[in-house]
Amino acid sequence: MESEGLLSVVIPVYRSEAYLADTVRELVTYLEPRTRFEVVLVNDGSPDGVAHVIDGLCAGDGRVRAITLGHNIGQHRATLRGFAMARGDIVVTVDDDGQNPPQSAMAVARALVENDLDVVYGRFQSVEQSAPRRLASRMNRWLSRRTIQNYRDVAITNVRAIRGDLARALGAVSSPYPYIDALVFRMTRHVGEVPVEHLAREKGQSTYTLSRLLKLWVSHLTSLTVLPLQFAMVGSFGVSALGFVVGLIQLARVLIEQKAPAGWLSLFVSVTFLFSVLFAFLGIISAYLGRMYVSLNERDLVWTRTTHSSGVAAGQPPGSPSQRRAGSGAA
Repeated sequence: MESEGLLSVVIPVYRSEAYLADTVRELVTYLEPRTRFEVVLVNDGSPDGVAHVIDGLCAGDGRVRAITLGHNIGQHRATLRGFAMARGDIVVTVDDDGQNPPQSAMAVARALVENDLDVVYGRFQSVEQSAPRRLASRMNRWLSRRTIQNYRDVAITNVRAIRGDLARALGAVSSPYPYIDALVFRMTRHVGEVPVEHLAREKGQSTYTLSRLLKLWVSHLTSLTVLPLQFAMVGSFGVSALGFVVGLIQLARVLIEQKAPAGWLSLFVSVTFLFSVLFAFLGIISAYLGRMYVSLNERDLVWTRTTHSSGVAAGQPPGSPSQRRAGSGAA
């Protein structure tokens, strides 16, 4: 992508003291002869000495900018802080571990421009990840088709290129539990993918523990989707209907047999009926909660992709005298 526009590469940083410098230097060496760029590092409250590494990188190259957060807020929130800082026409995200080569960053940026898209993800041709990470990736893809309207099964990965103005709009989102890809699919449908390379990790270990993966899934399930509440609503109405049917069956038995039911049966039917009413109300509450949740989380997620301007002066109809004078003057 030999371009006059500025490319911003946002890298969330956590426990990468041993290899962050190599990752950034490799990126700078590759991008320098190809495009104007900046590297935005977001230190997500890392407990190791990576802050000193960041200081050295910023001091040695003015194109490297960085912030250090006061505490760990999670990869997605940290990345959004980087989006808010980025000044580029295109914003690309990669990890700090060197598994995403610079060629991958350039590939998604180039595809964004060539295909006039708003977001392009990199689909890994081969995945050099641990078993838990591969499982998480498969689970996220499965969930994305059902929760964030990713109907075309676009690969959801950490390598993505985003239009600069869209990235900064995402950076303004103030949700304490953001999921970047859910926000992306809410704000635009111009999303694509391109094959990219994924390298094996040479240093360190993945910081994605089982607990962090579980938190990621929970975040995915509760980001701009009411699927869990819909399950609760359907389950509540189902239990309610079951209780009502059981009550009708027992009432029919009493009428047919013409004798009073056993005491325990009367108690069972009464309790079942009361619980059916309770679960019906829970179903109604779930429906309203779902609407409130979506309304609250979708605020400020409307993004203007294009503003269409007219050659006619504002407020002037076609063929007005001022327009004719402007036209004759140009001739």
